[in-house]
Parts: sequence; structure tokens; C-alpha cells
Amino acid sequence: MVRSGLGLGIWCFSFFASSAQSGVSPNSFSFLHIANNARINGLGGNNVSLADNDINLFSFNPALLDSANAGQIGLSFSPYLASSKFLTLNYSPKFTQKSLAGNWGISLQNLNYGTFQGMDAVGNLTNEFSANDFSLGLTHSRKVNYISFGIAAKLVASVLESYSSVAFLTDWGGTFKHPTHDLSFGIVAKNVGFILKSYGNIRSELPFDLQVGASFKPKYMPVRFSLTGHHLYVFDIAYNNPTFNFTFDEQGNKIPKKISSADKISRHFILSTEILIHKNFNLLLGYNFLRRKELLINGLGGATGFSFGANIRLKKLDFAISHSILTSPKGQTSFTLNWRR
Repeated sequence: MVRSGLGLGIWCFSFFASSAQSGVSPNSFSFLHIANNARINGLGGNNVSLADNDINLFSFNPALLDSANAGQIGLSFSPYLASSKFLTLNYSPKFTQKSLAGNWGISLQNLNYGTFQGMDAVGNLTNEFSANDFSLGLTHSRKVNYISFGIAAKLVASVLESYSSVAFLTDWGGTFKHPTHDLSFGIVAKNVGFILKSYGNIRSELPFDLQVGASFKPKYMPVRFSLTGHHLYVFDIAYNNPTFNFTFDEQGNKIPKKISSADKISRHFILSTEILIHKNFNLLLGYNFLRRKELLINGLGGATGFSFGANIRLKKLDFAISHSILTSPKGQTSFTLNWRR
């Protein structure tokens, strides 16, 4: 059974777009690299150091789960690409028992690629089928003075028609928040684990990542800056496509262009800014260097790699909306609603 031409294009572009954002080879669980809430989507797609009262942040670093998140519920929705839809639910329950010390969080993610038309080997229509990615996670964190530690355990699955792949993954993170300055650092090793079930005889690669970040707000400036580094366990994450990135030698033959060391280094980073217009209203700006390099269409220019959004905080509700540009002007639009008790 195969997909229709349009369905195949949608699924493959979504699959490889998420891989390009991560800078690693494609795998069954590339959806774990996609920003799963509007705030982070507006800040470039990733942040591991933003210590704030936001329930959704622990999806990127389990150490960011704080006692202030207890009782919060975060719901995010993104009409990701074409007919695909990305839904995320984060919740931190309140416990009074001392045996359950620390902070706990539950996360559920689903990326639904939509419905596809099946065909047999000669092109006859068969049954329709769907494709989905899932993740169910449990997170625990503890704080010792100004340092927080966290671990998340996740059961992830990718299902395509009658085929599926399942894995058990963990995230290990830590943060440091300065006692007097608005300064915080974060580090996380993501998607450490093993595959329980593969797509047939194809052994999928785990989407491992090592990330480090810092967030800082100058004392007299209404701006908070963040710098996040990803895939720091390998130097060269660039995809040098000779079909587009080439030059000519003296005989007129095509030869691939070399990617400079500075370019390779820059692809590891995401730069983001929150403009603090009011204590209850922030603007979000981000720039993802890797996304710019991997998804920009040659000769067309555009704003690929940039992202923007806004975050509004009310008495018990937070609302955020953002848009990240993948291939200009198309991209990912996200909506997030947080409820605080």
C-alpha cells in the first residue's frame, strides 16, 4: 500500500523539515524537535534556560519544571504543514504528600499528518489510512538552592498505516538561576534511550541532542535575551547539497562549495529576544541559524529562519500566538493557552 502523490509530498516535507531544523539525519521521531508551544515557537524553536512561570517550558528542559507550575495546564495547537495538526497538553499536578516531594509534570504530544489514500501496486484505490506521531511523558524535578535538576521519561511512537515504531526515551537537565540578577543557564541531554520496536527491518536512529543555553535581562532594559546551542556533541551539522551549493572550476566543471567553519559553528545556535512591553504583555522574536541555512530557497531570499509572536498574561490565563517562517512565507503558526489555579 502506498500514499497518493499529494499525501506523500506533504508527509515527506513535514518529515524532512523537522529533520532540517534539528540538523540530524531523519529518524522515526523527528517530531520531537518541533516547537510544541507558541512561546518557544516565537523564540526560534528551542530554549533550555528560560526560567519563568510557564508550564510548557519543561518540555524543553525538565529542570525548568518549578513548584510555581503546580496546578497549571497548558494546551497548544499548531496547524503545522498542509493538513497536519500538532497538539500538546502539559499538566503539573499538586501533591500534598511528603512522599511525593519535588515537582511533577505530565506531557502528551500528537502530530497528526491527516488521512491518505491507499493504492495497490498497480494504482487501484484501496482503503484510506492515517499517520501519527505520539509522545507521553512524565517529568520530575527538584531544586537545591539555585540549581534545579530534572528528568523526563517518554514513551514515543510513530504510526504509519499498519507500520509502527516505538521507543523509550529520557531527558536529563539542569539549570542555574542567579540569586540577584535576571540570569539563568540551562543544559539538557535529550532523547537518551532505546528503540522498542522498529519499522520492519529498518533500524531507526534516536534523535539525541545535547543543548546548552543562557537567558539574561539587563537591569534597566525591557528586554530578555536568550542564546541556545544545540547538537553540541558534533561539530559539523551542515547539509551541503551539491545540487544547489556549487561553483565552477577553471574547466567549467561543477564542484561543491565548501562550508566555512564559521558557518558550521553558527548553525548550532538560536538567538531570541522577549520585548517586555508590560508585565502582562511580551513580544517574541527569534532567529534560527540552522533553519535559515537549511530551508532557504536559493535565489528567493525571504525571512526563512525568523520567528515572531506575542504573549499575553491575564489573571489566571495566558495566551500566546506565534509564527516561525520555514520556507518564506510558509511556516508554523502556534497557539497556546495556559490556565493557572
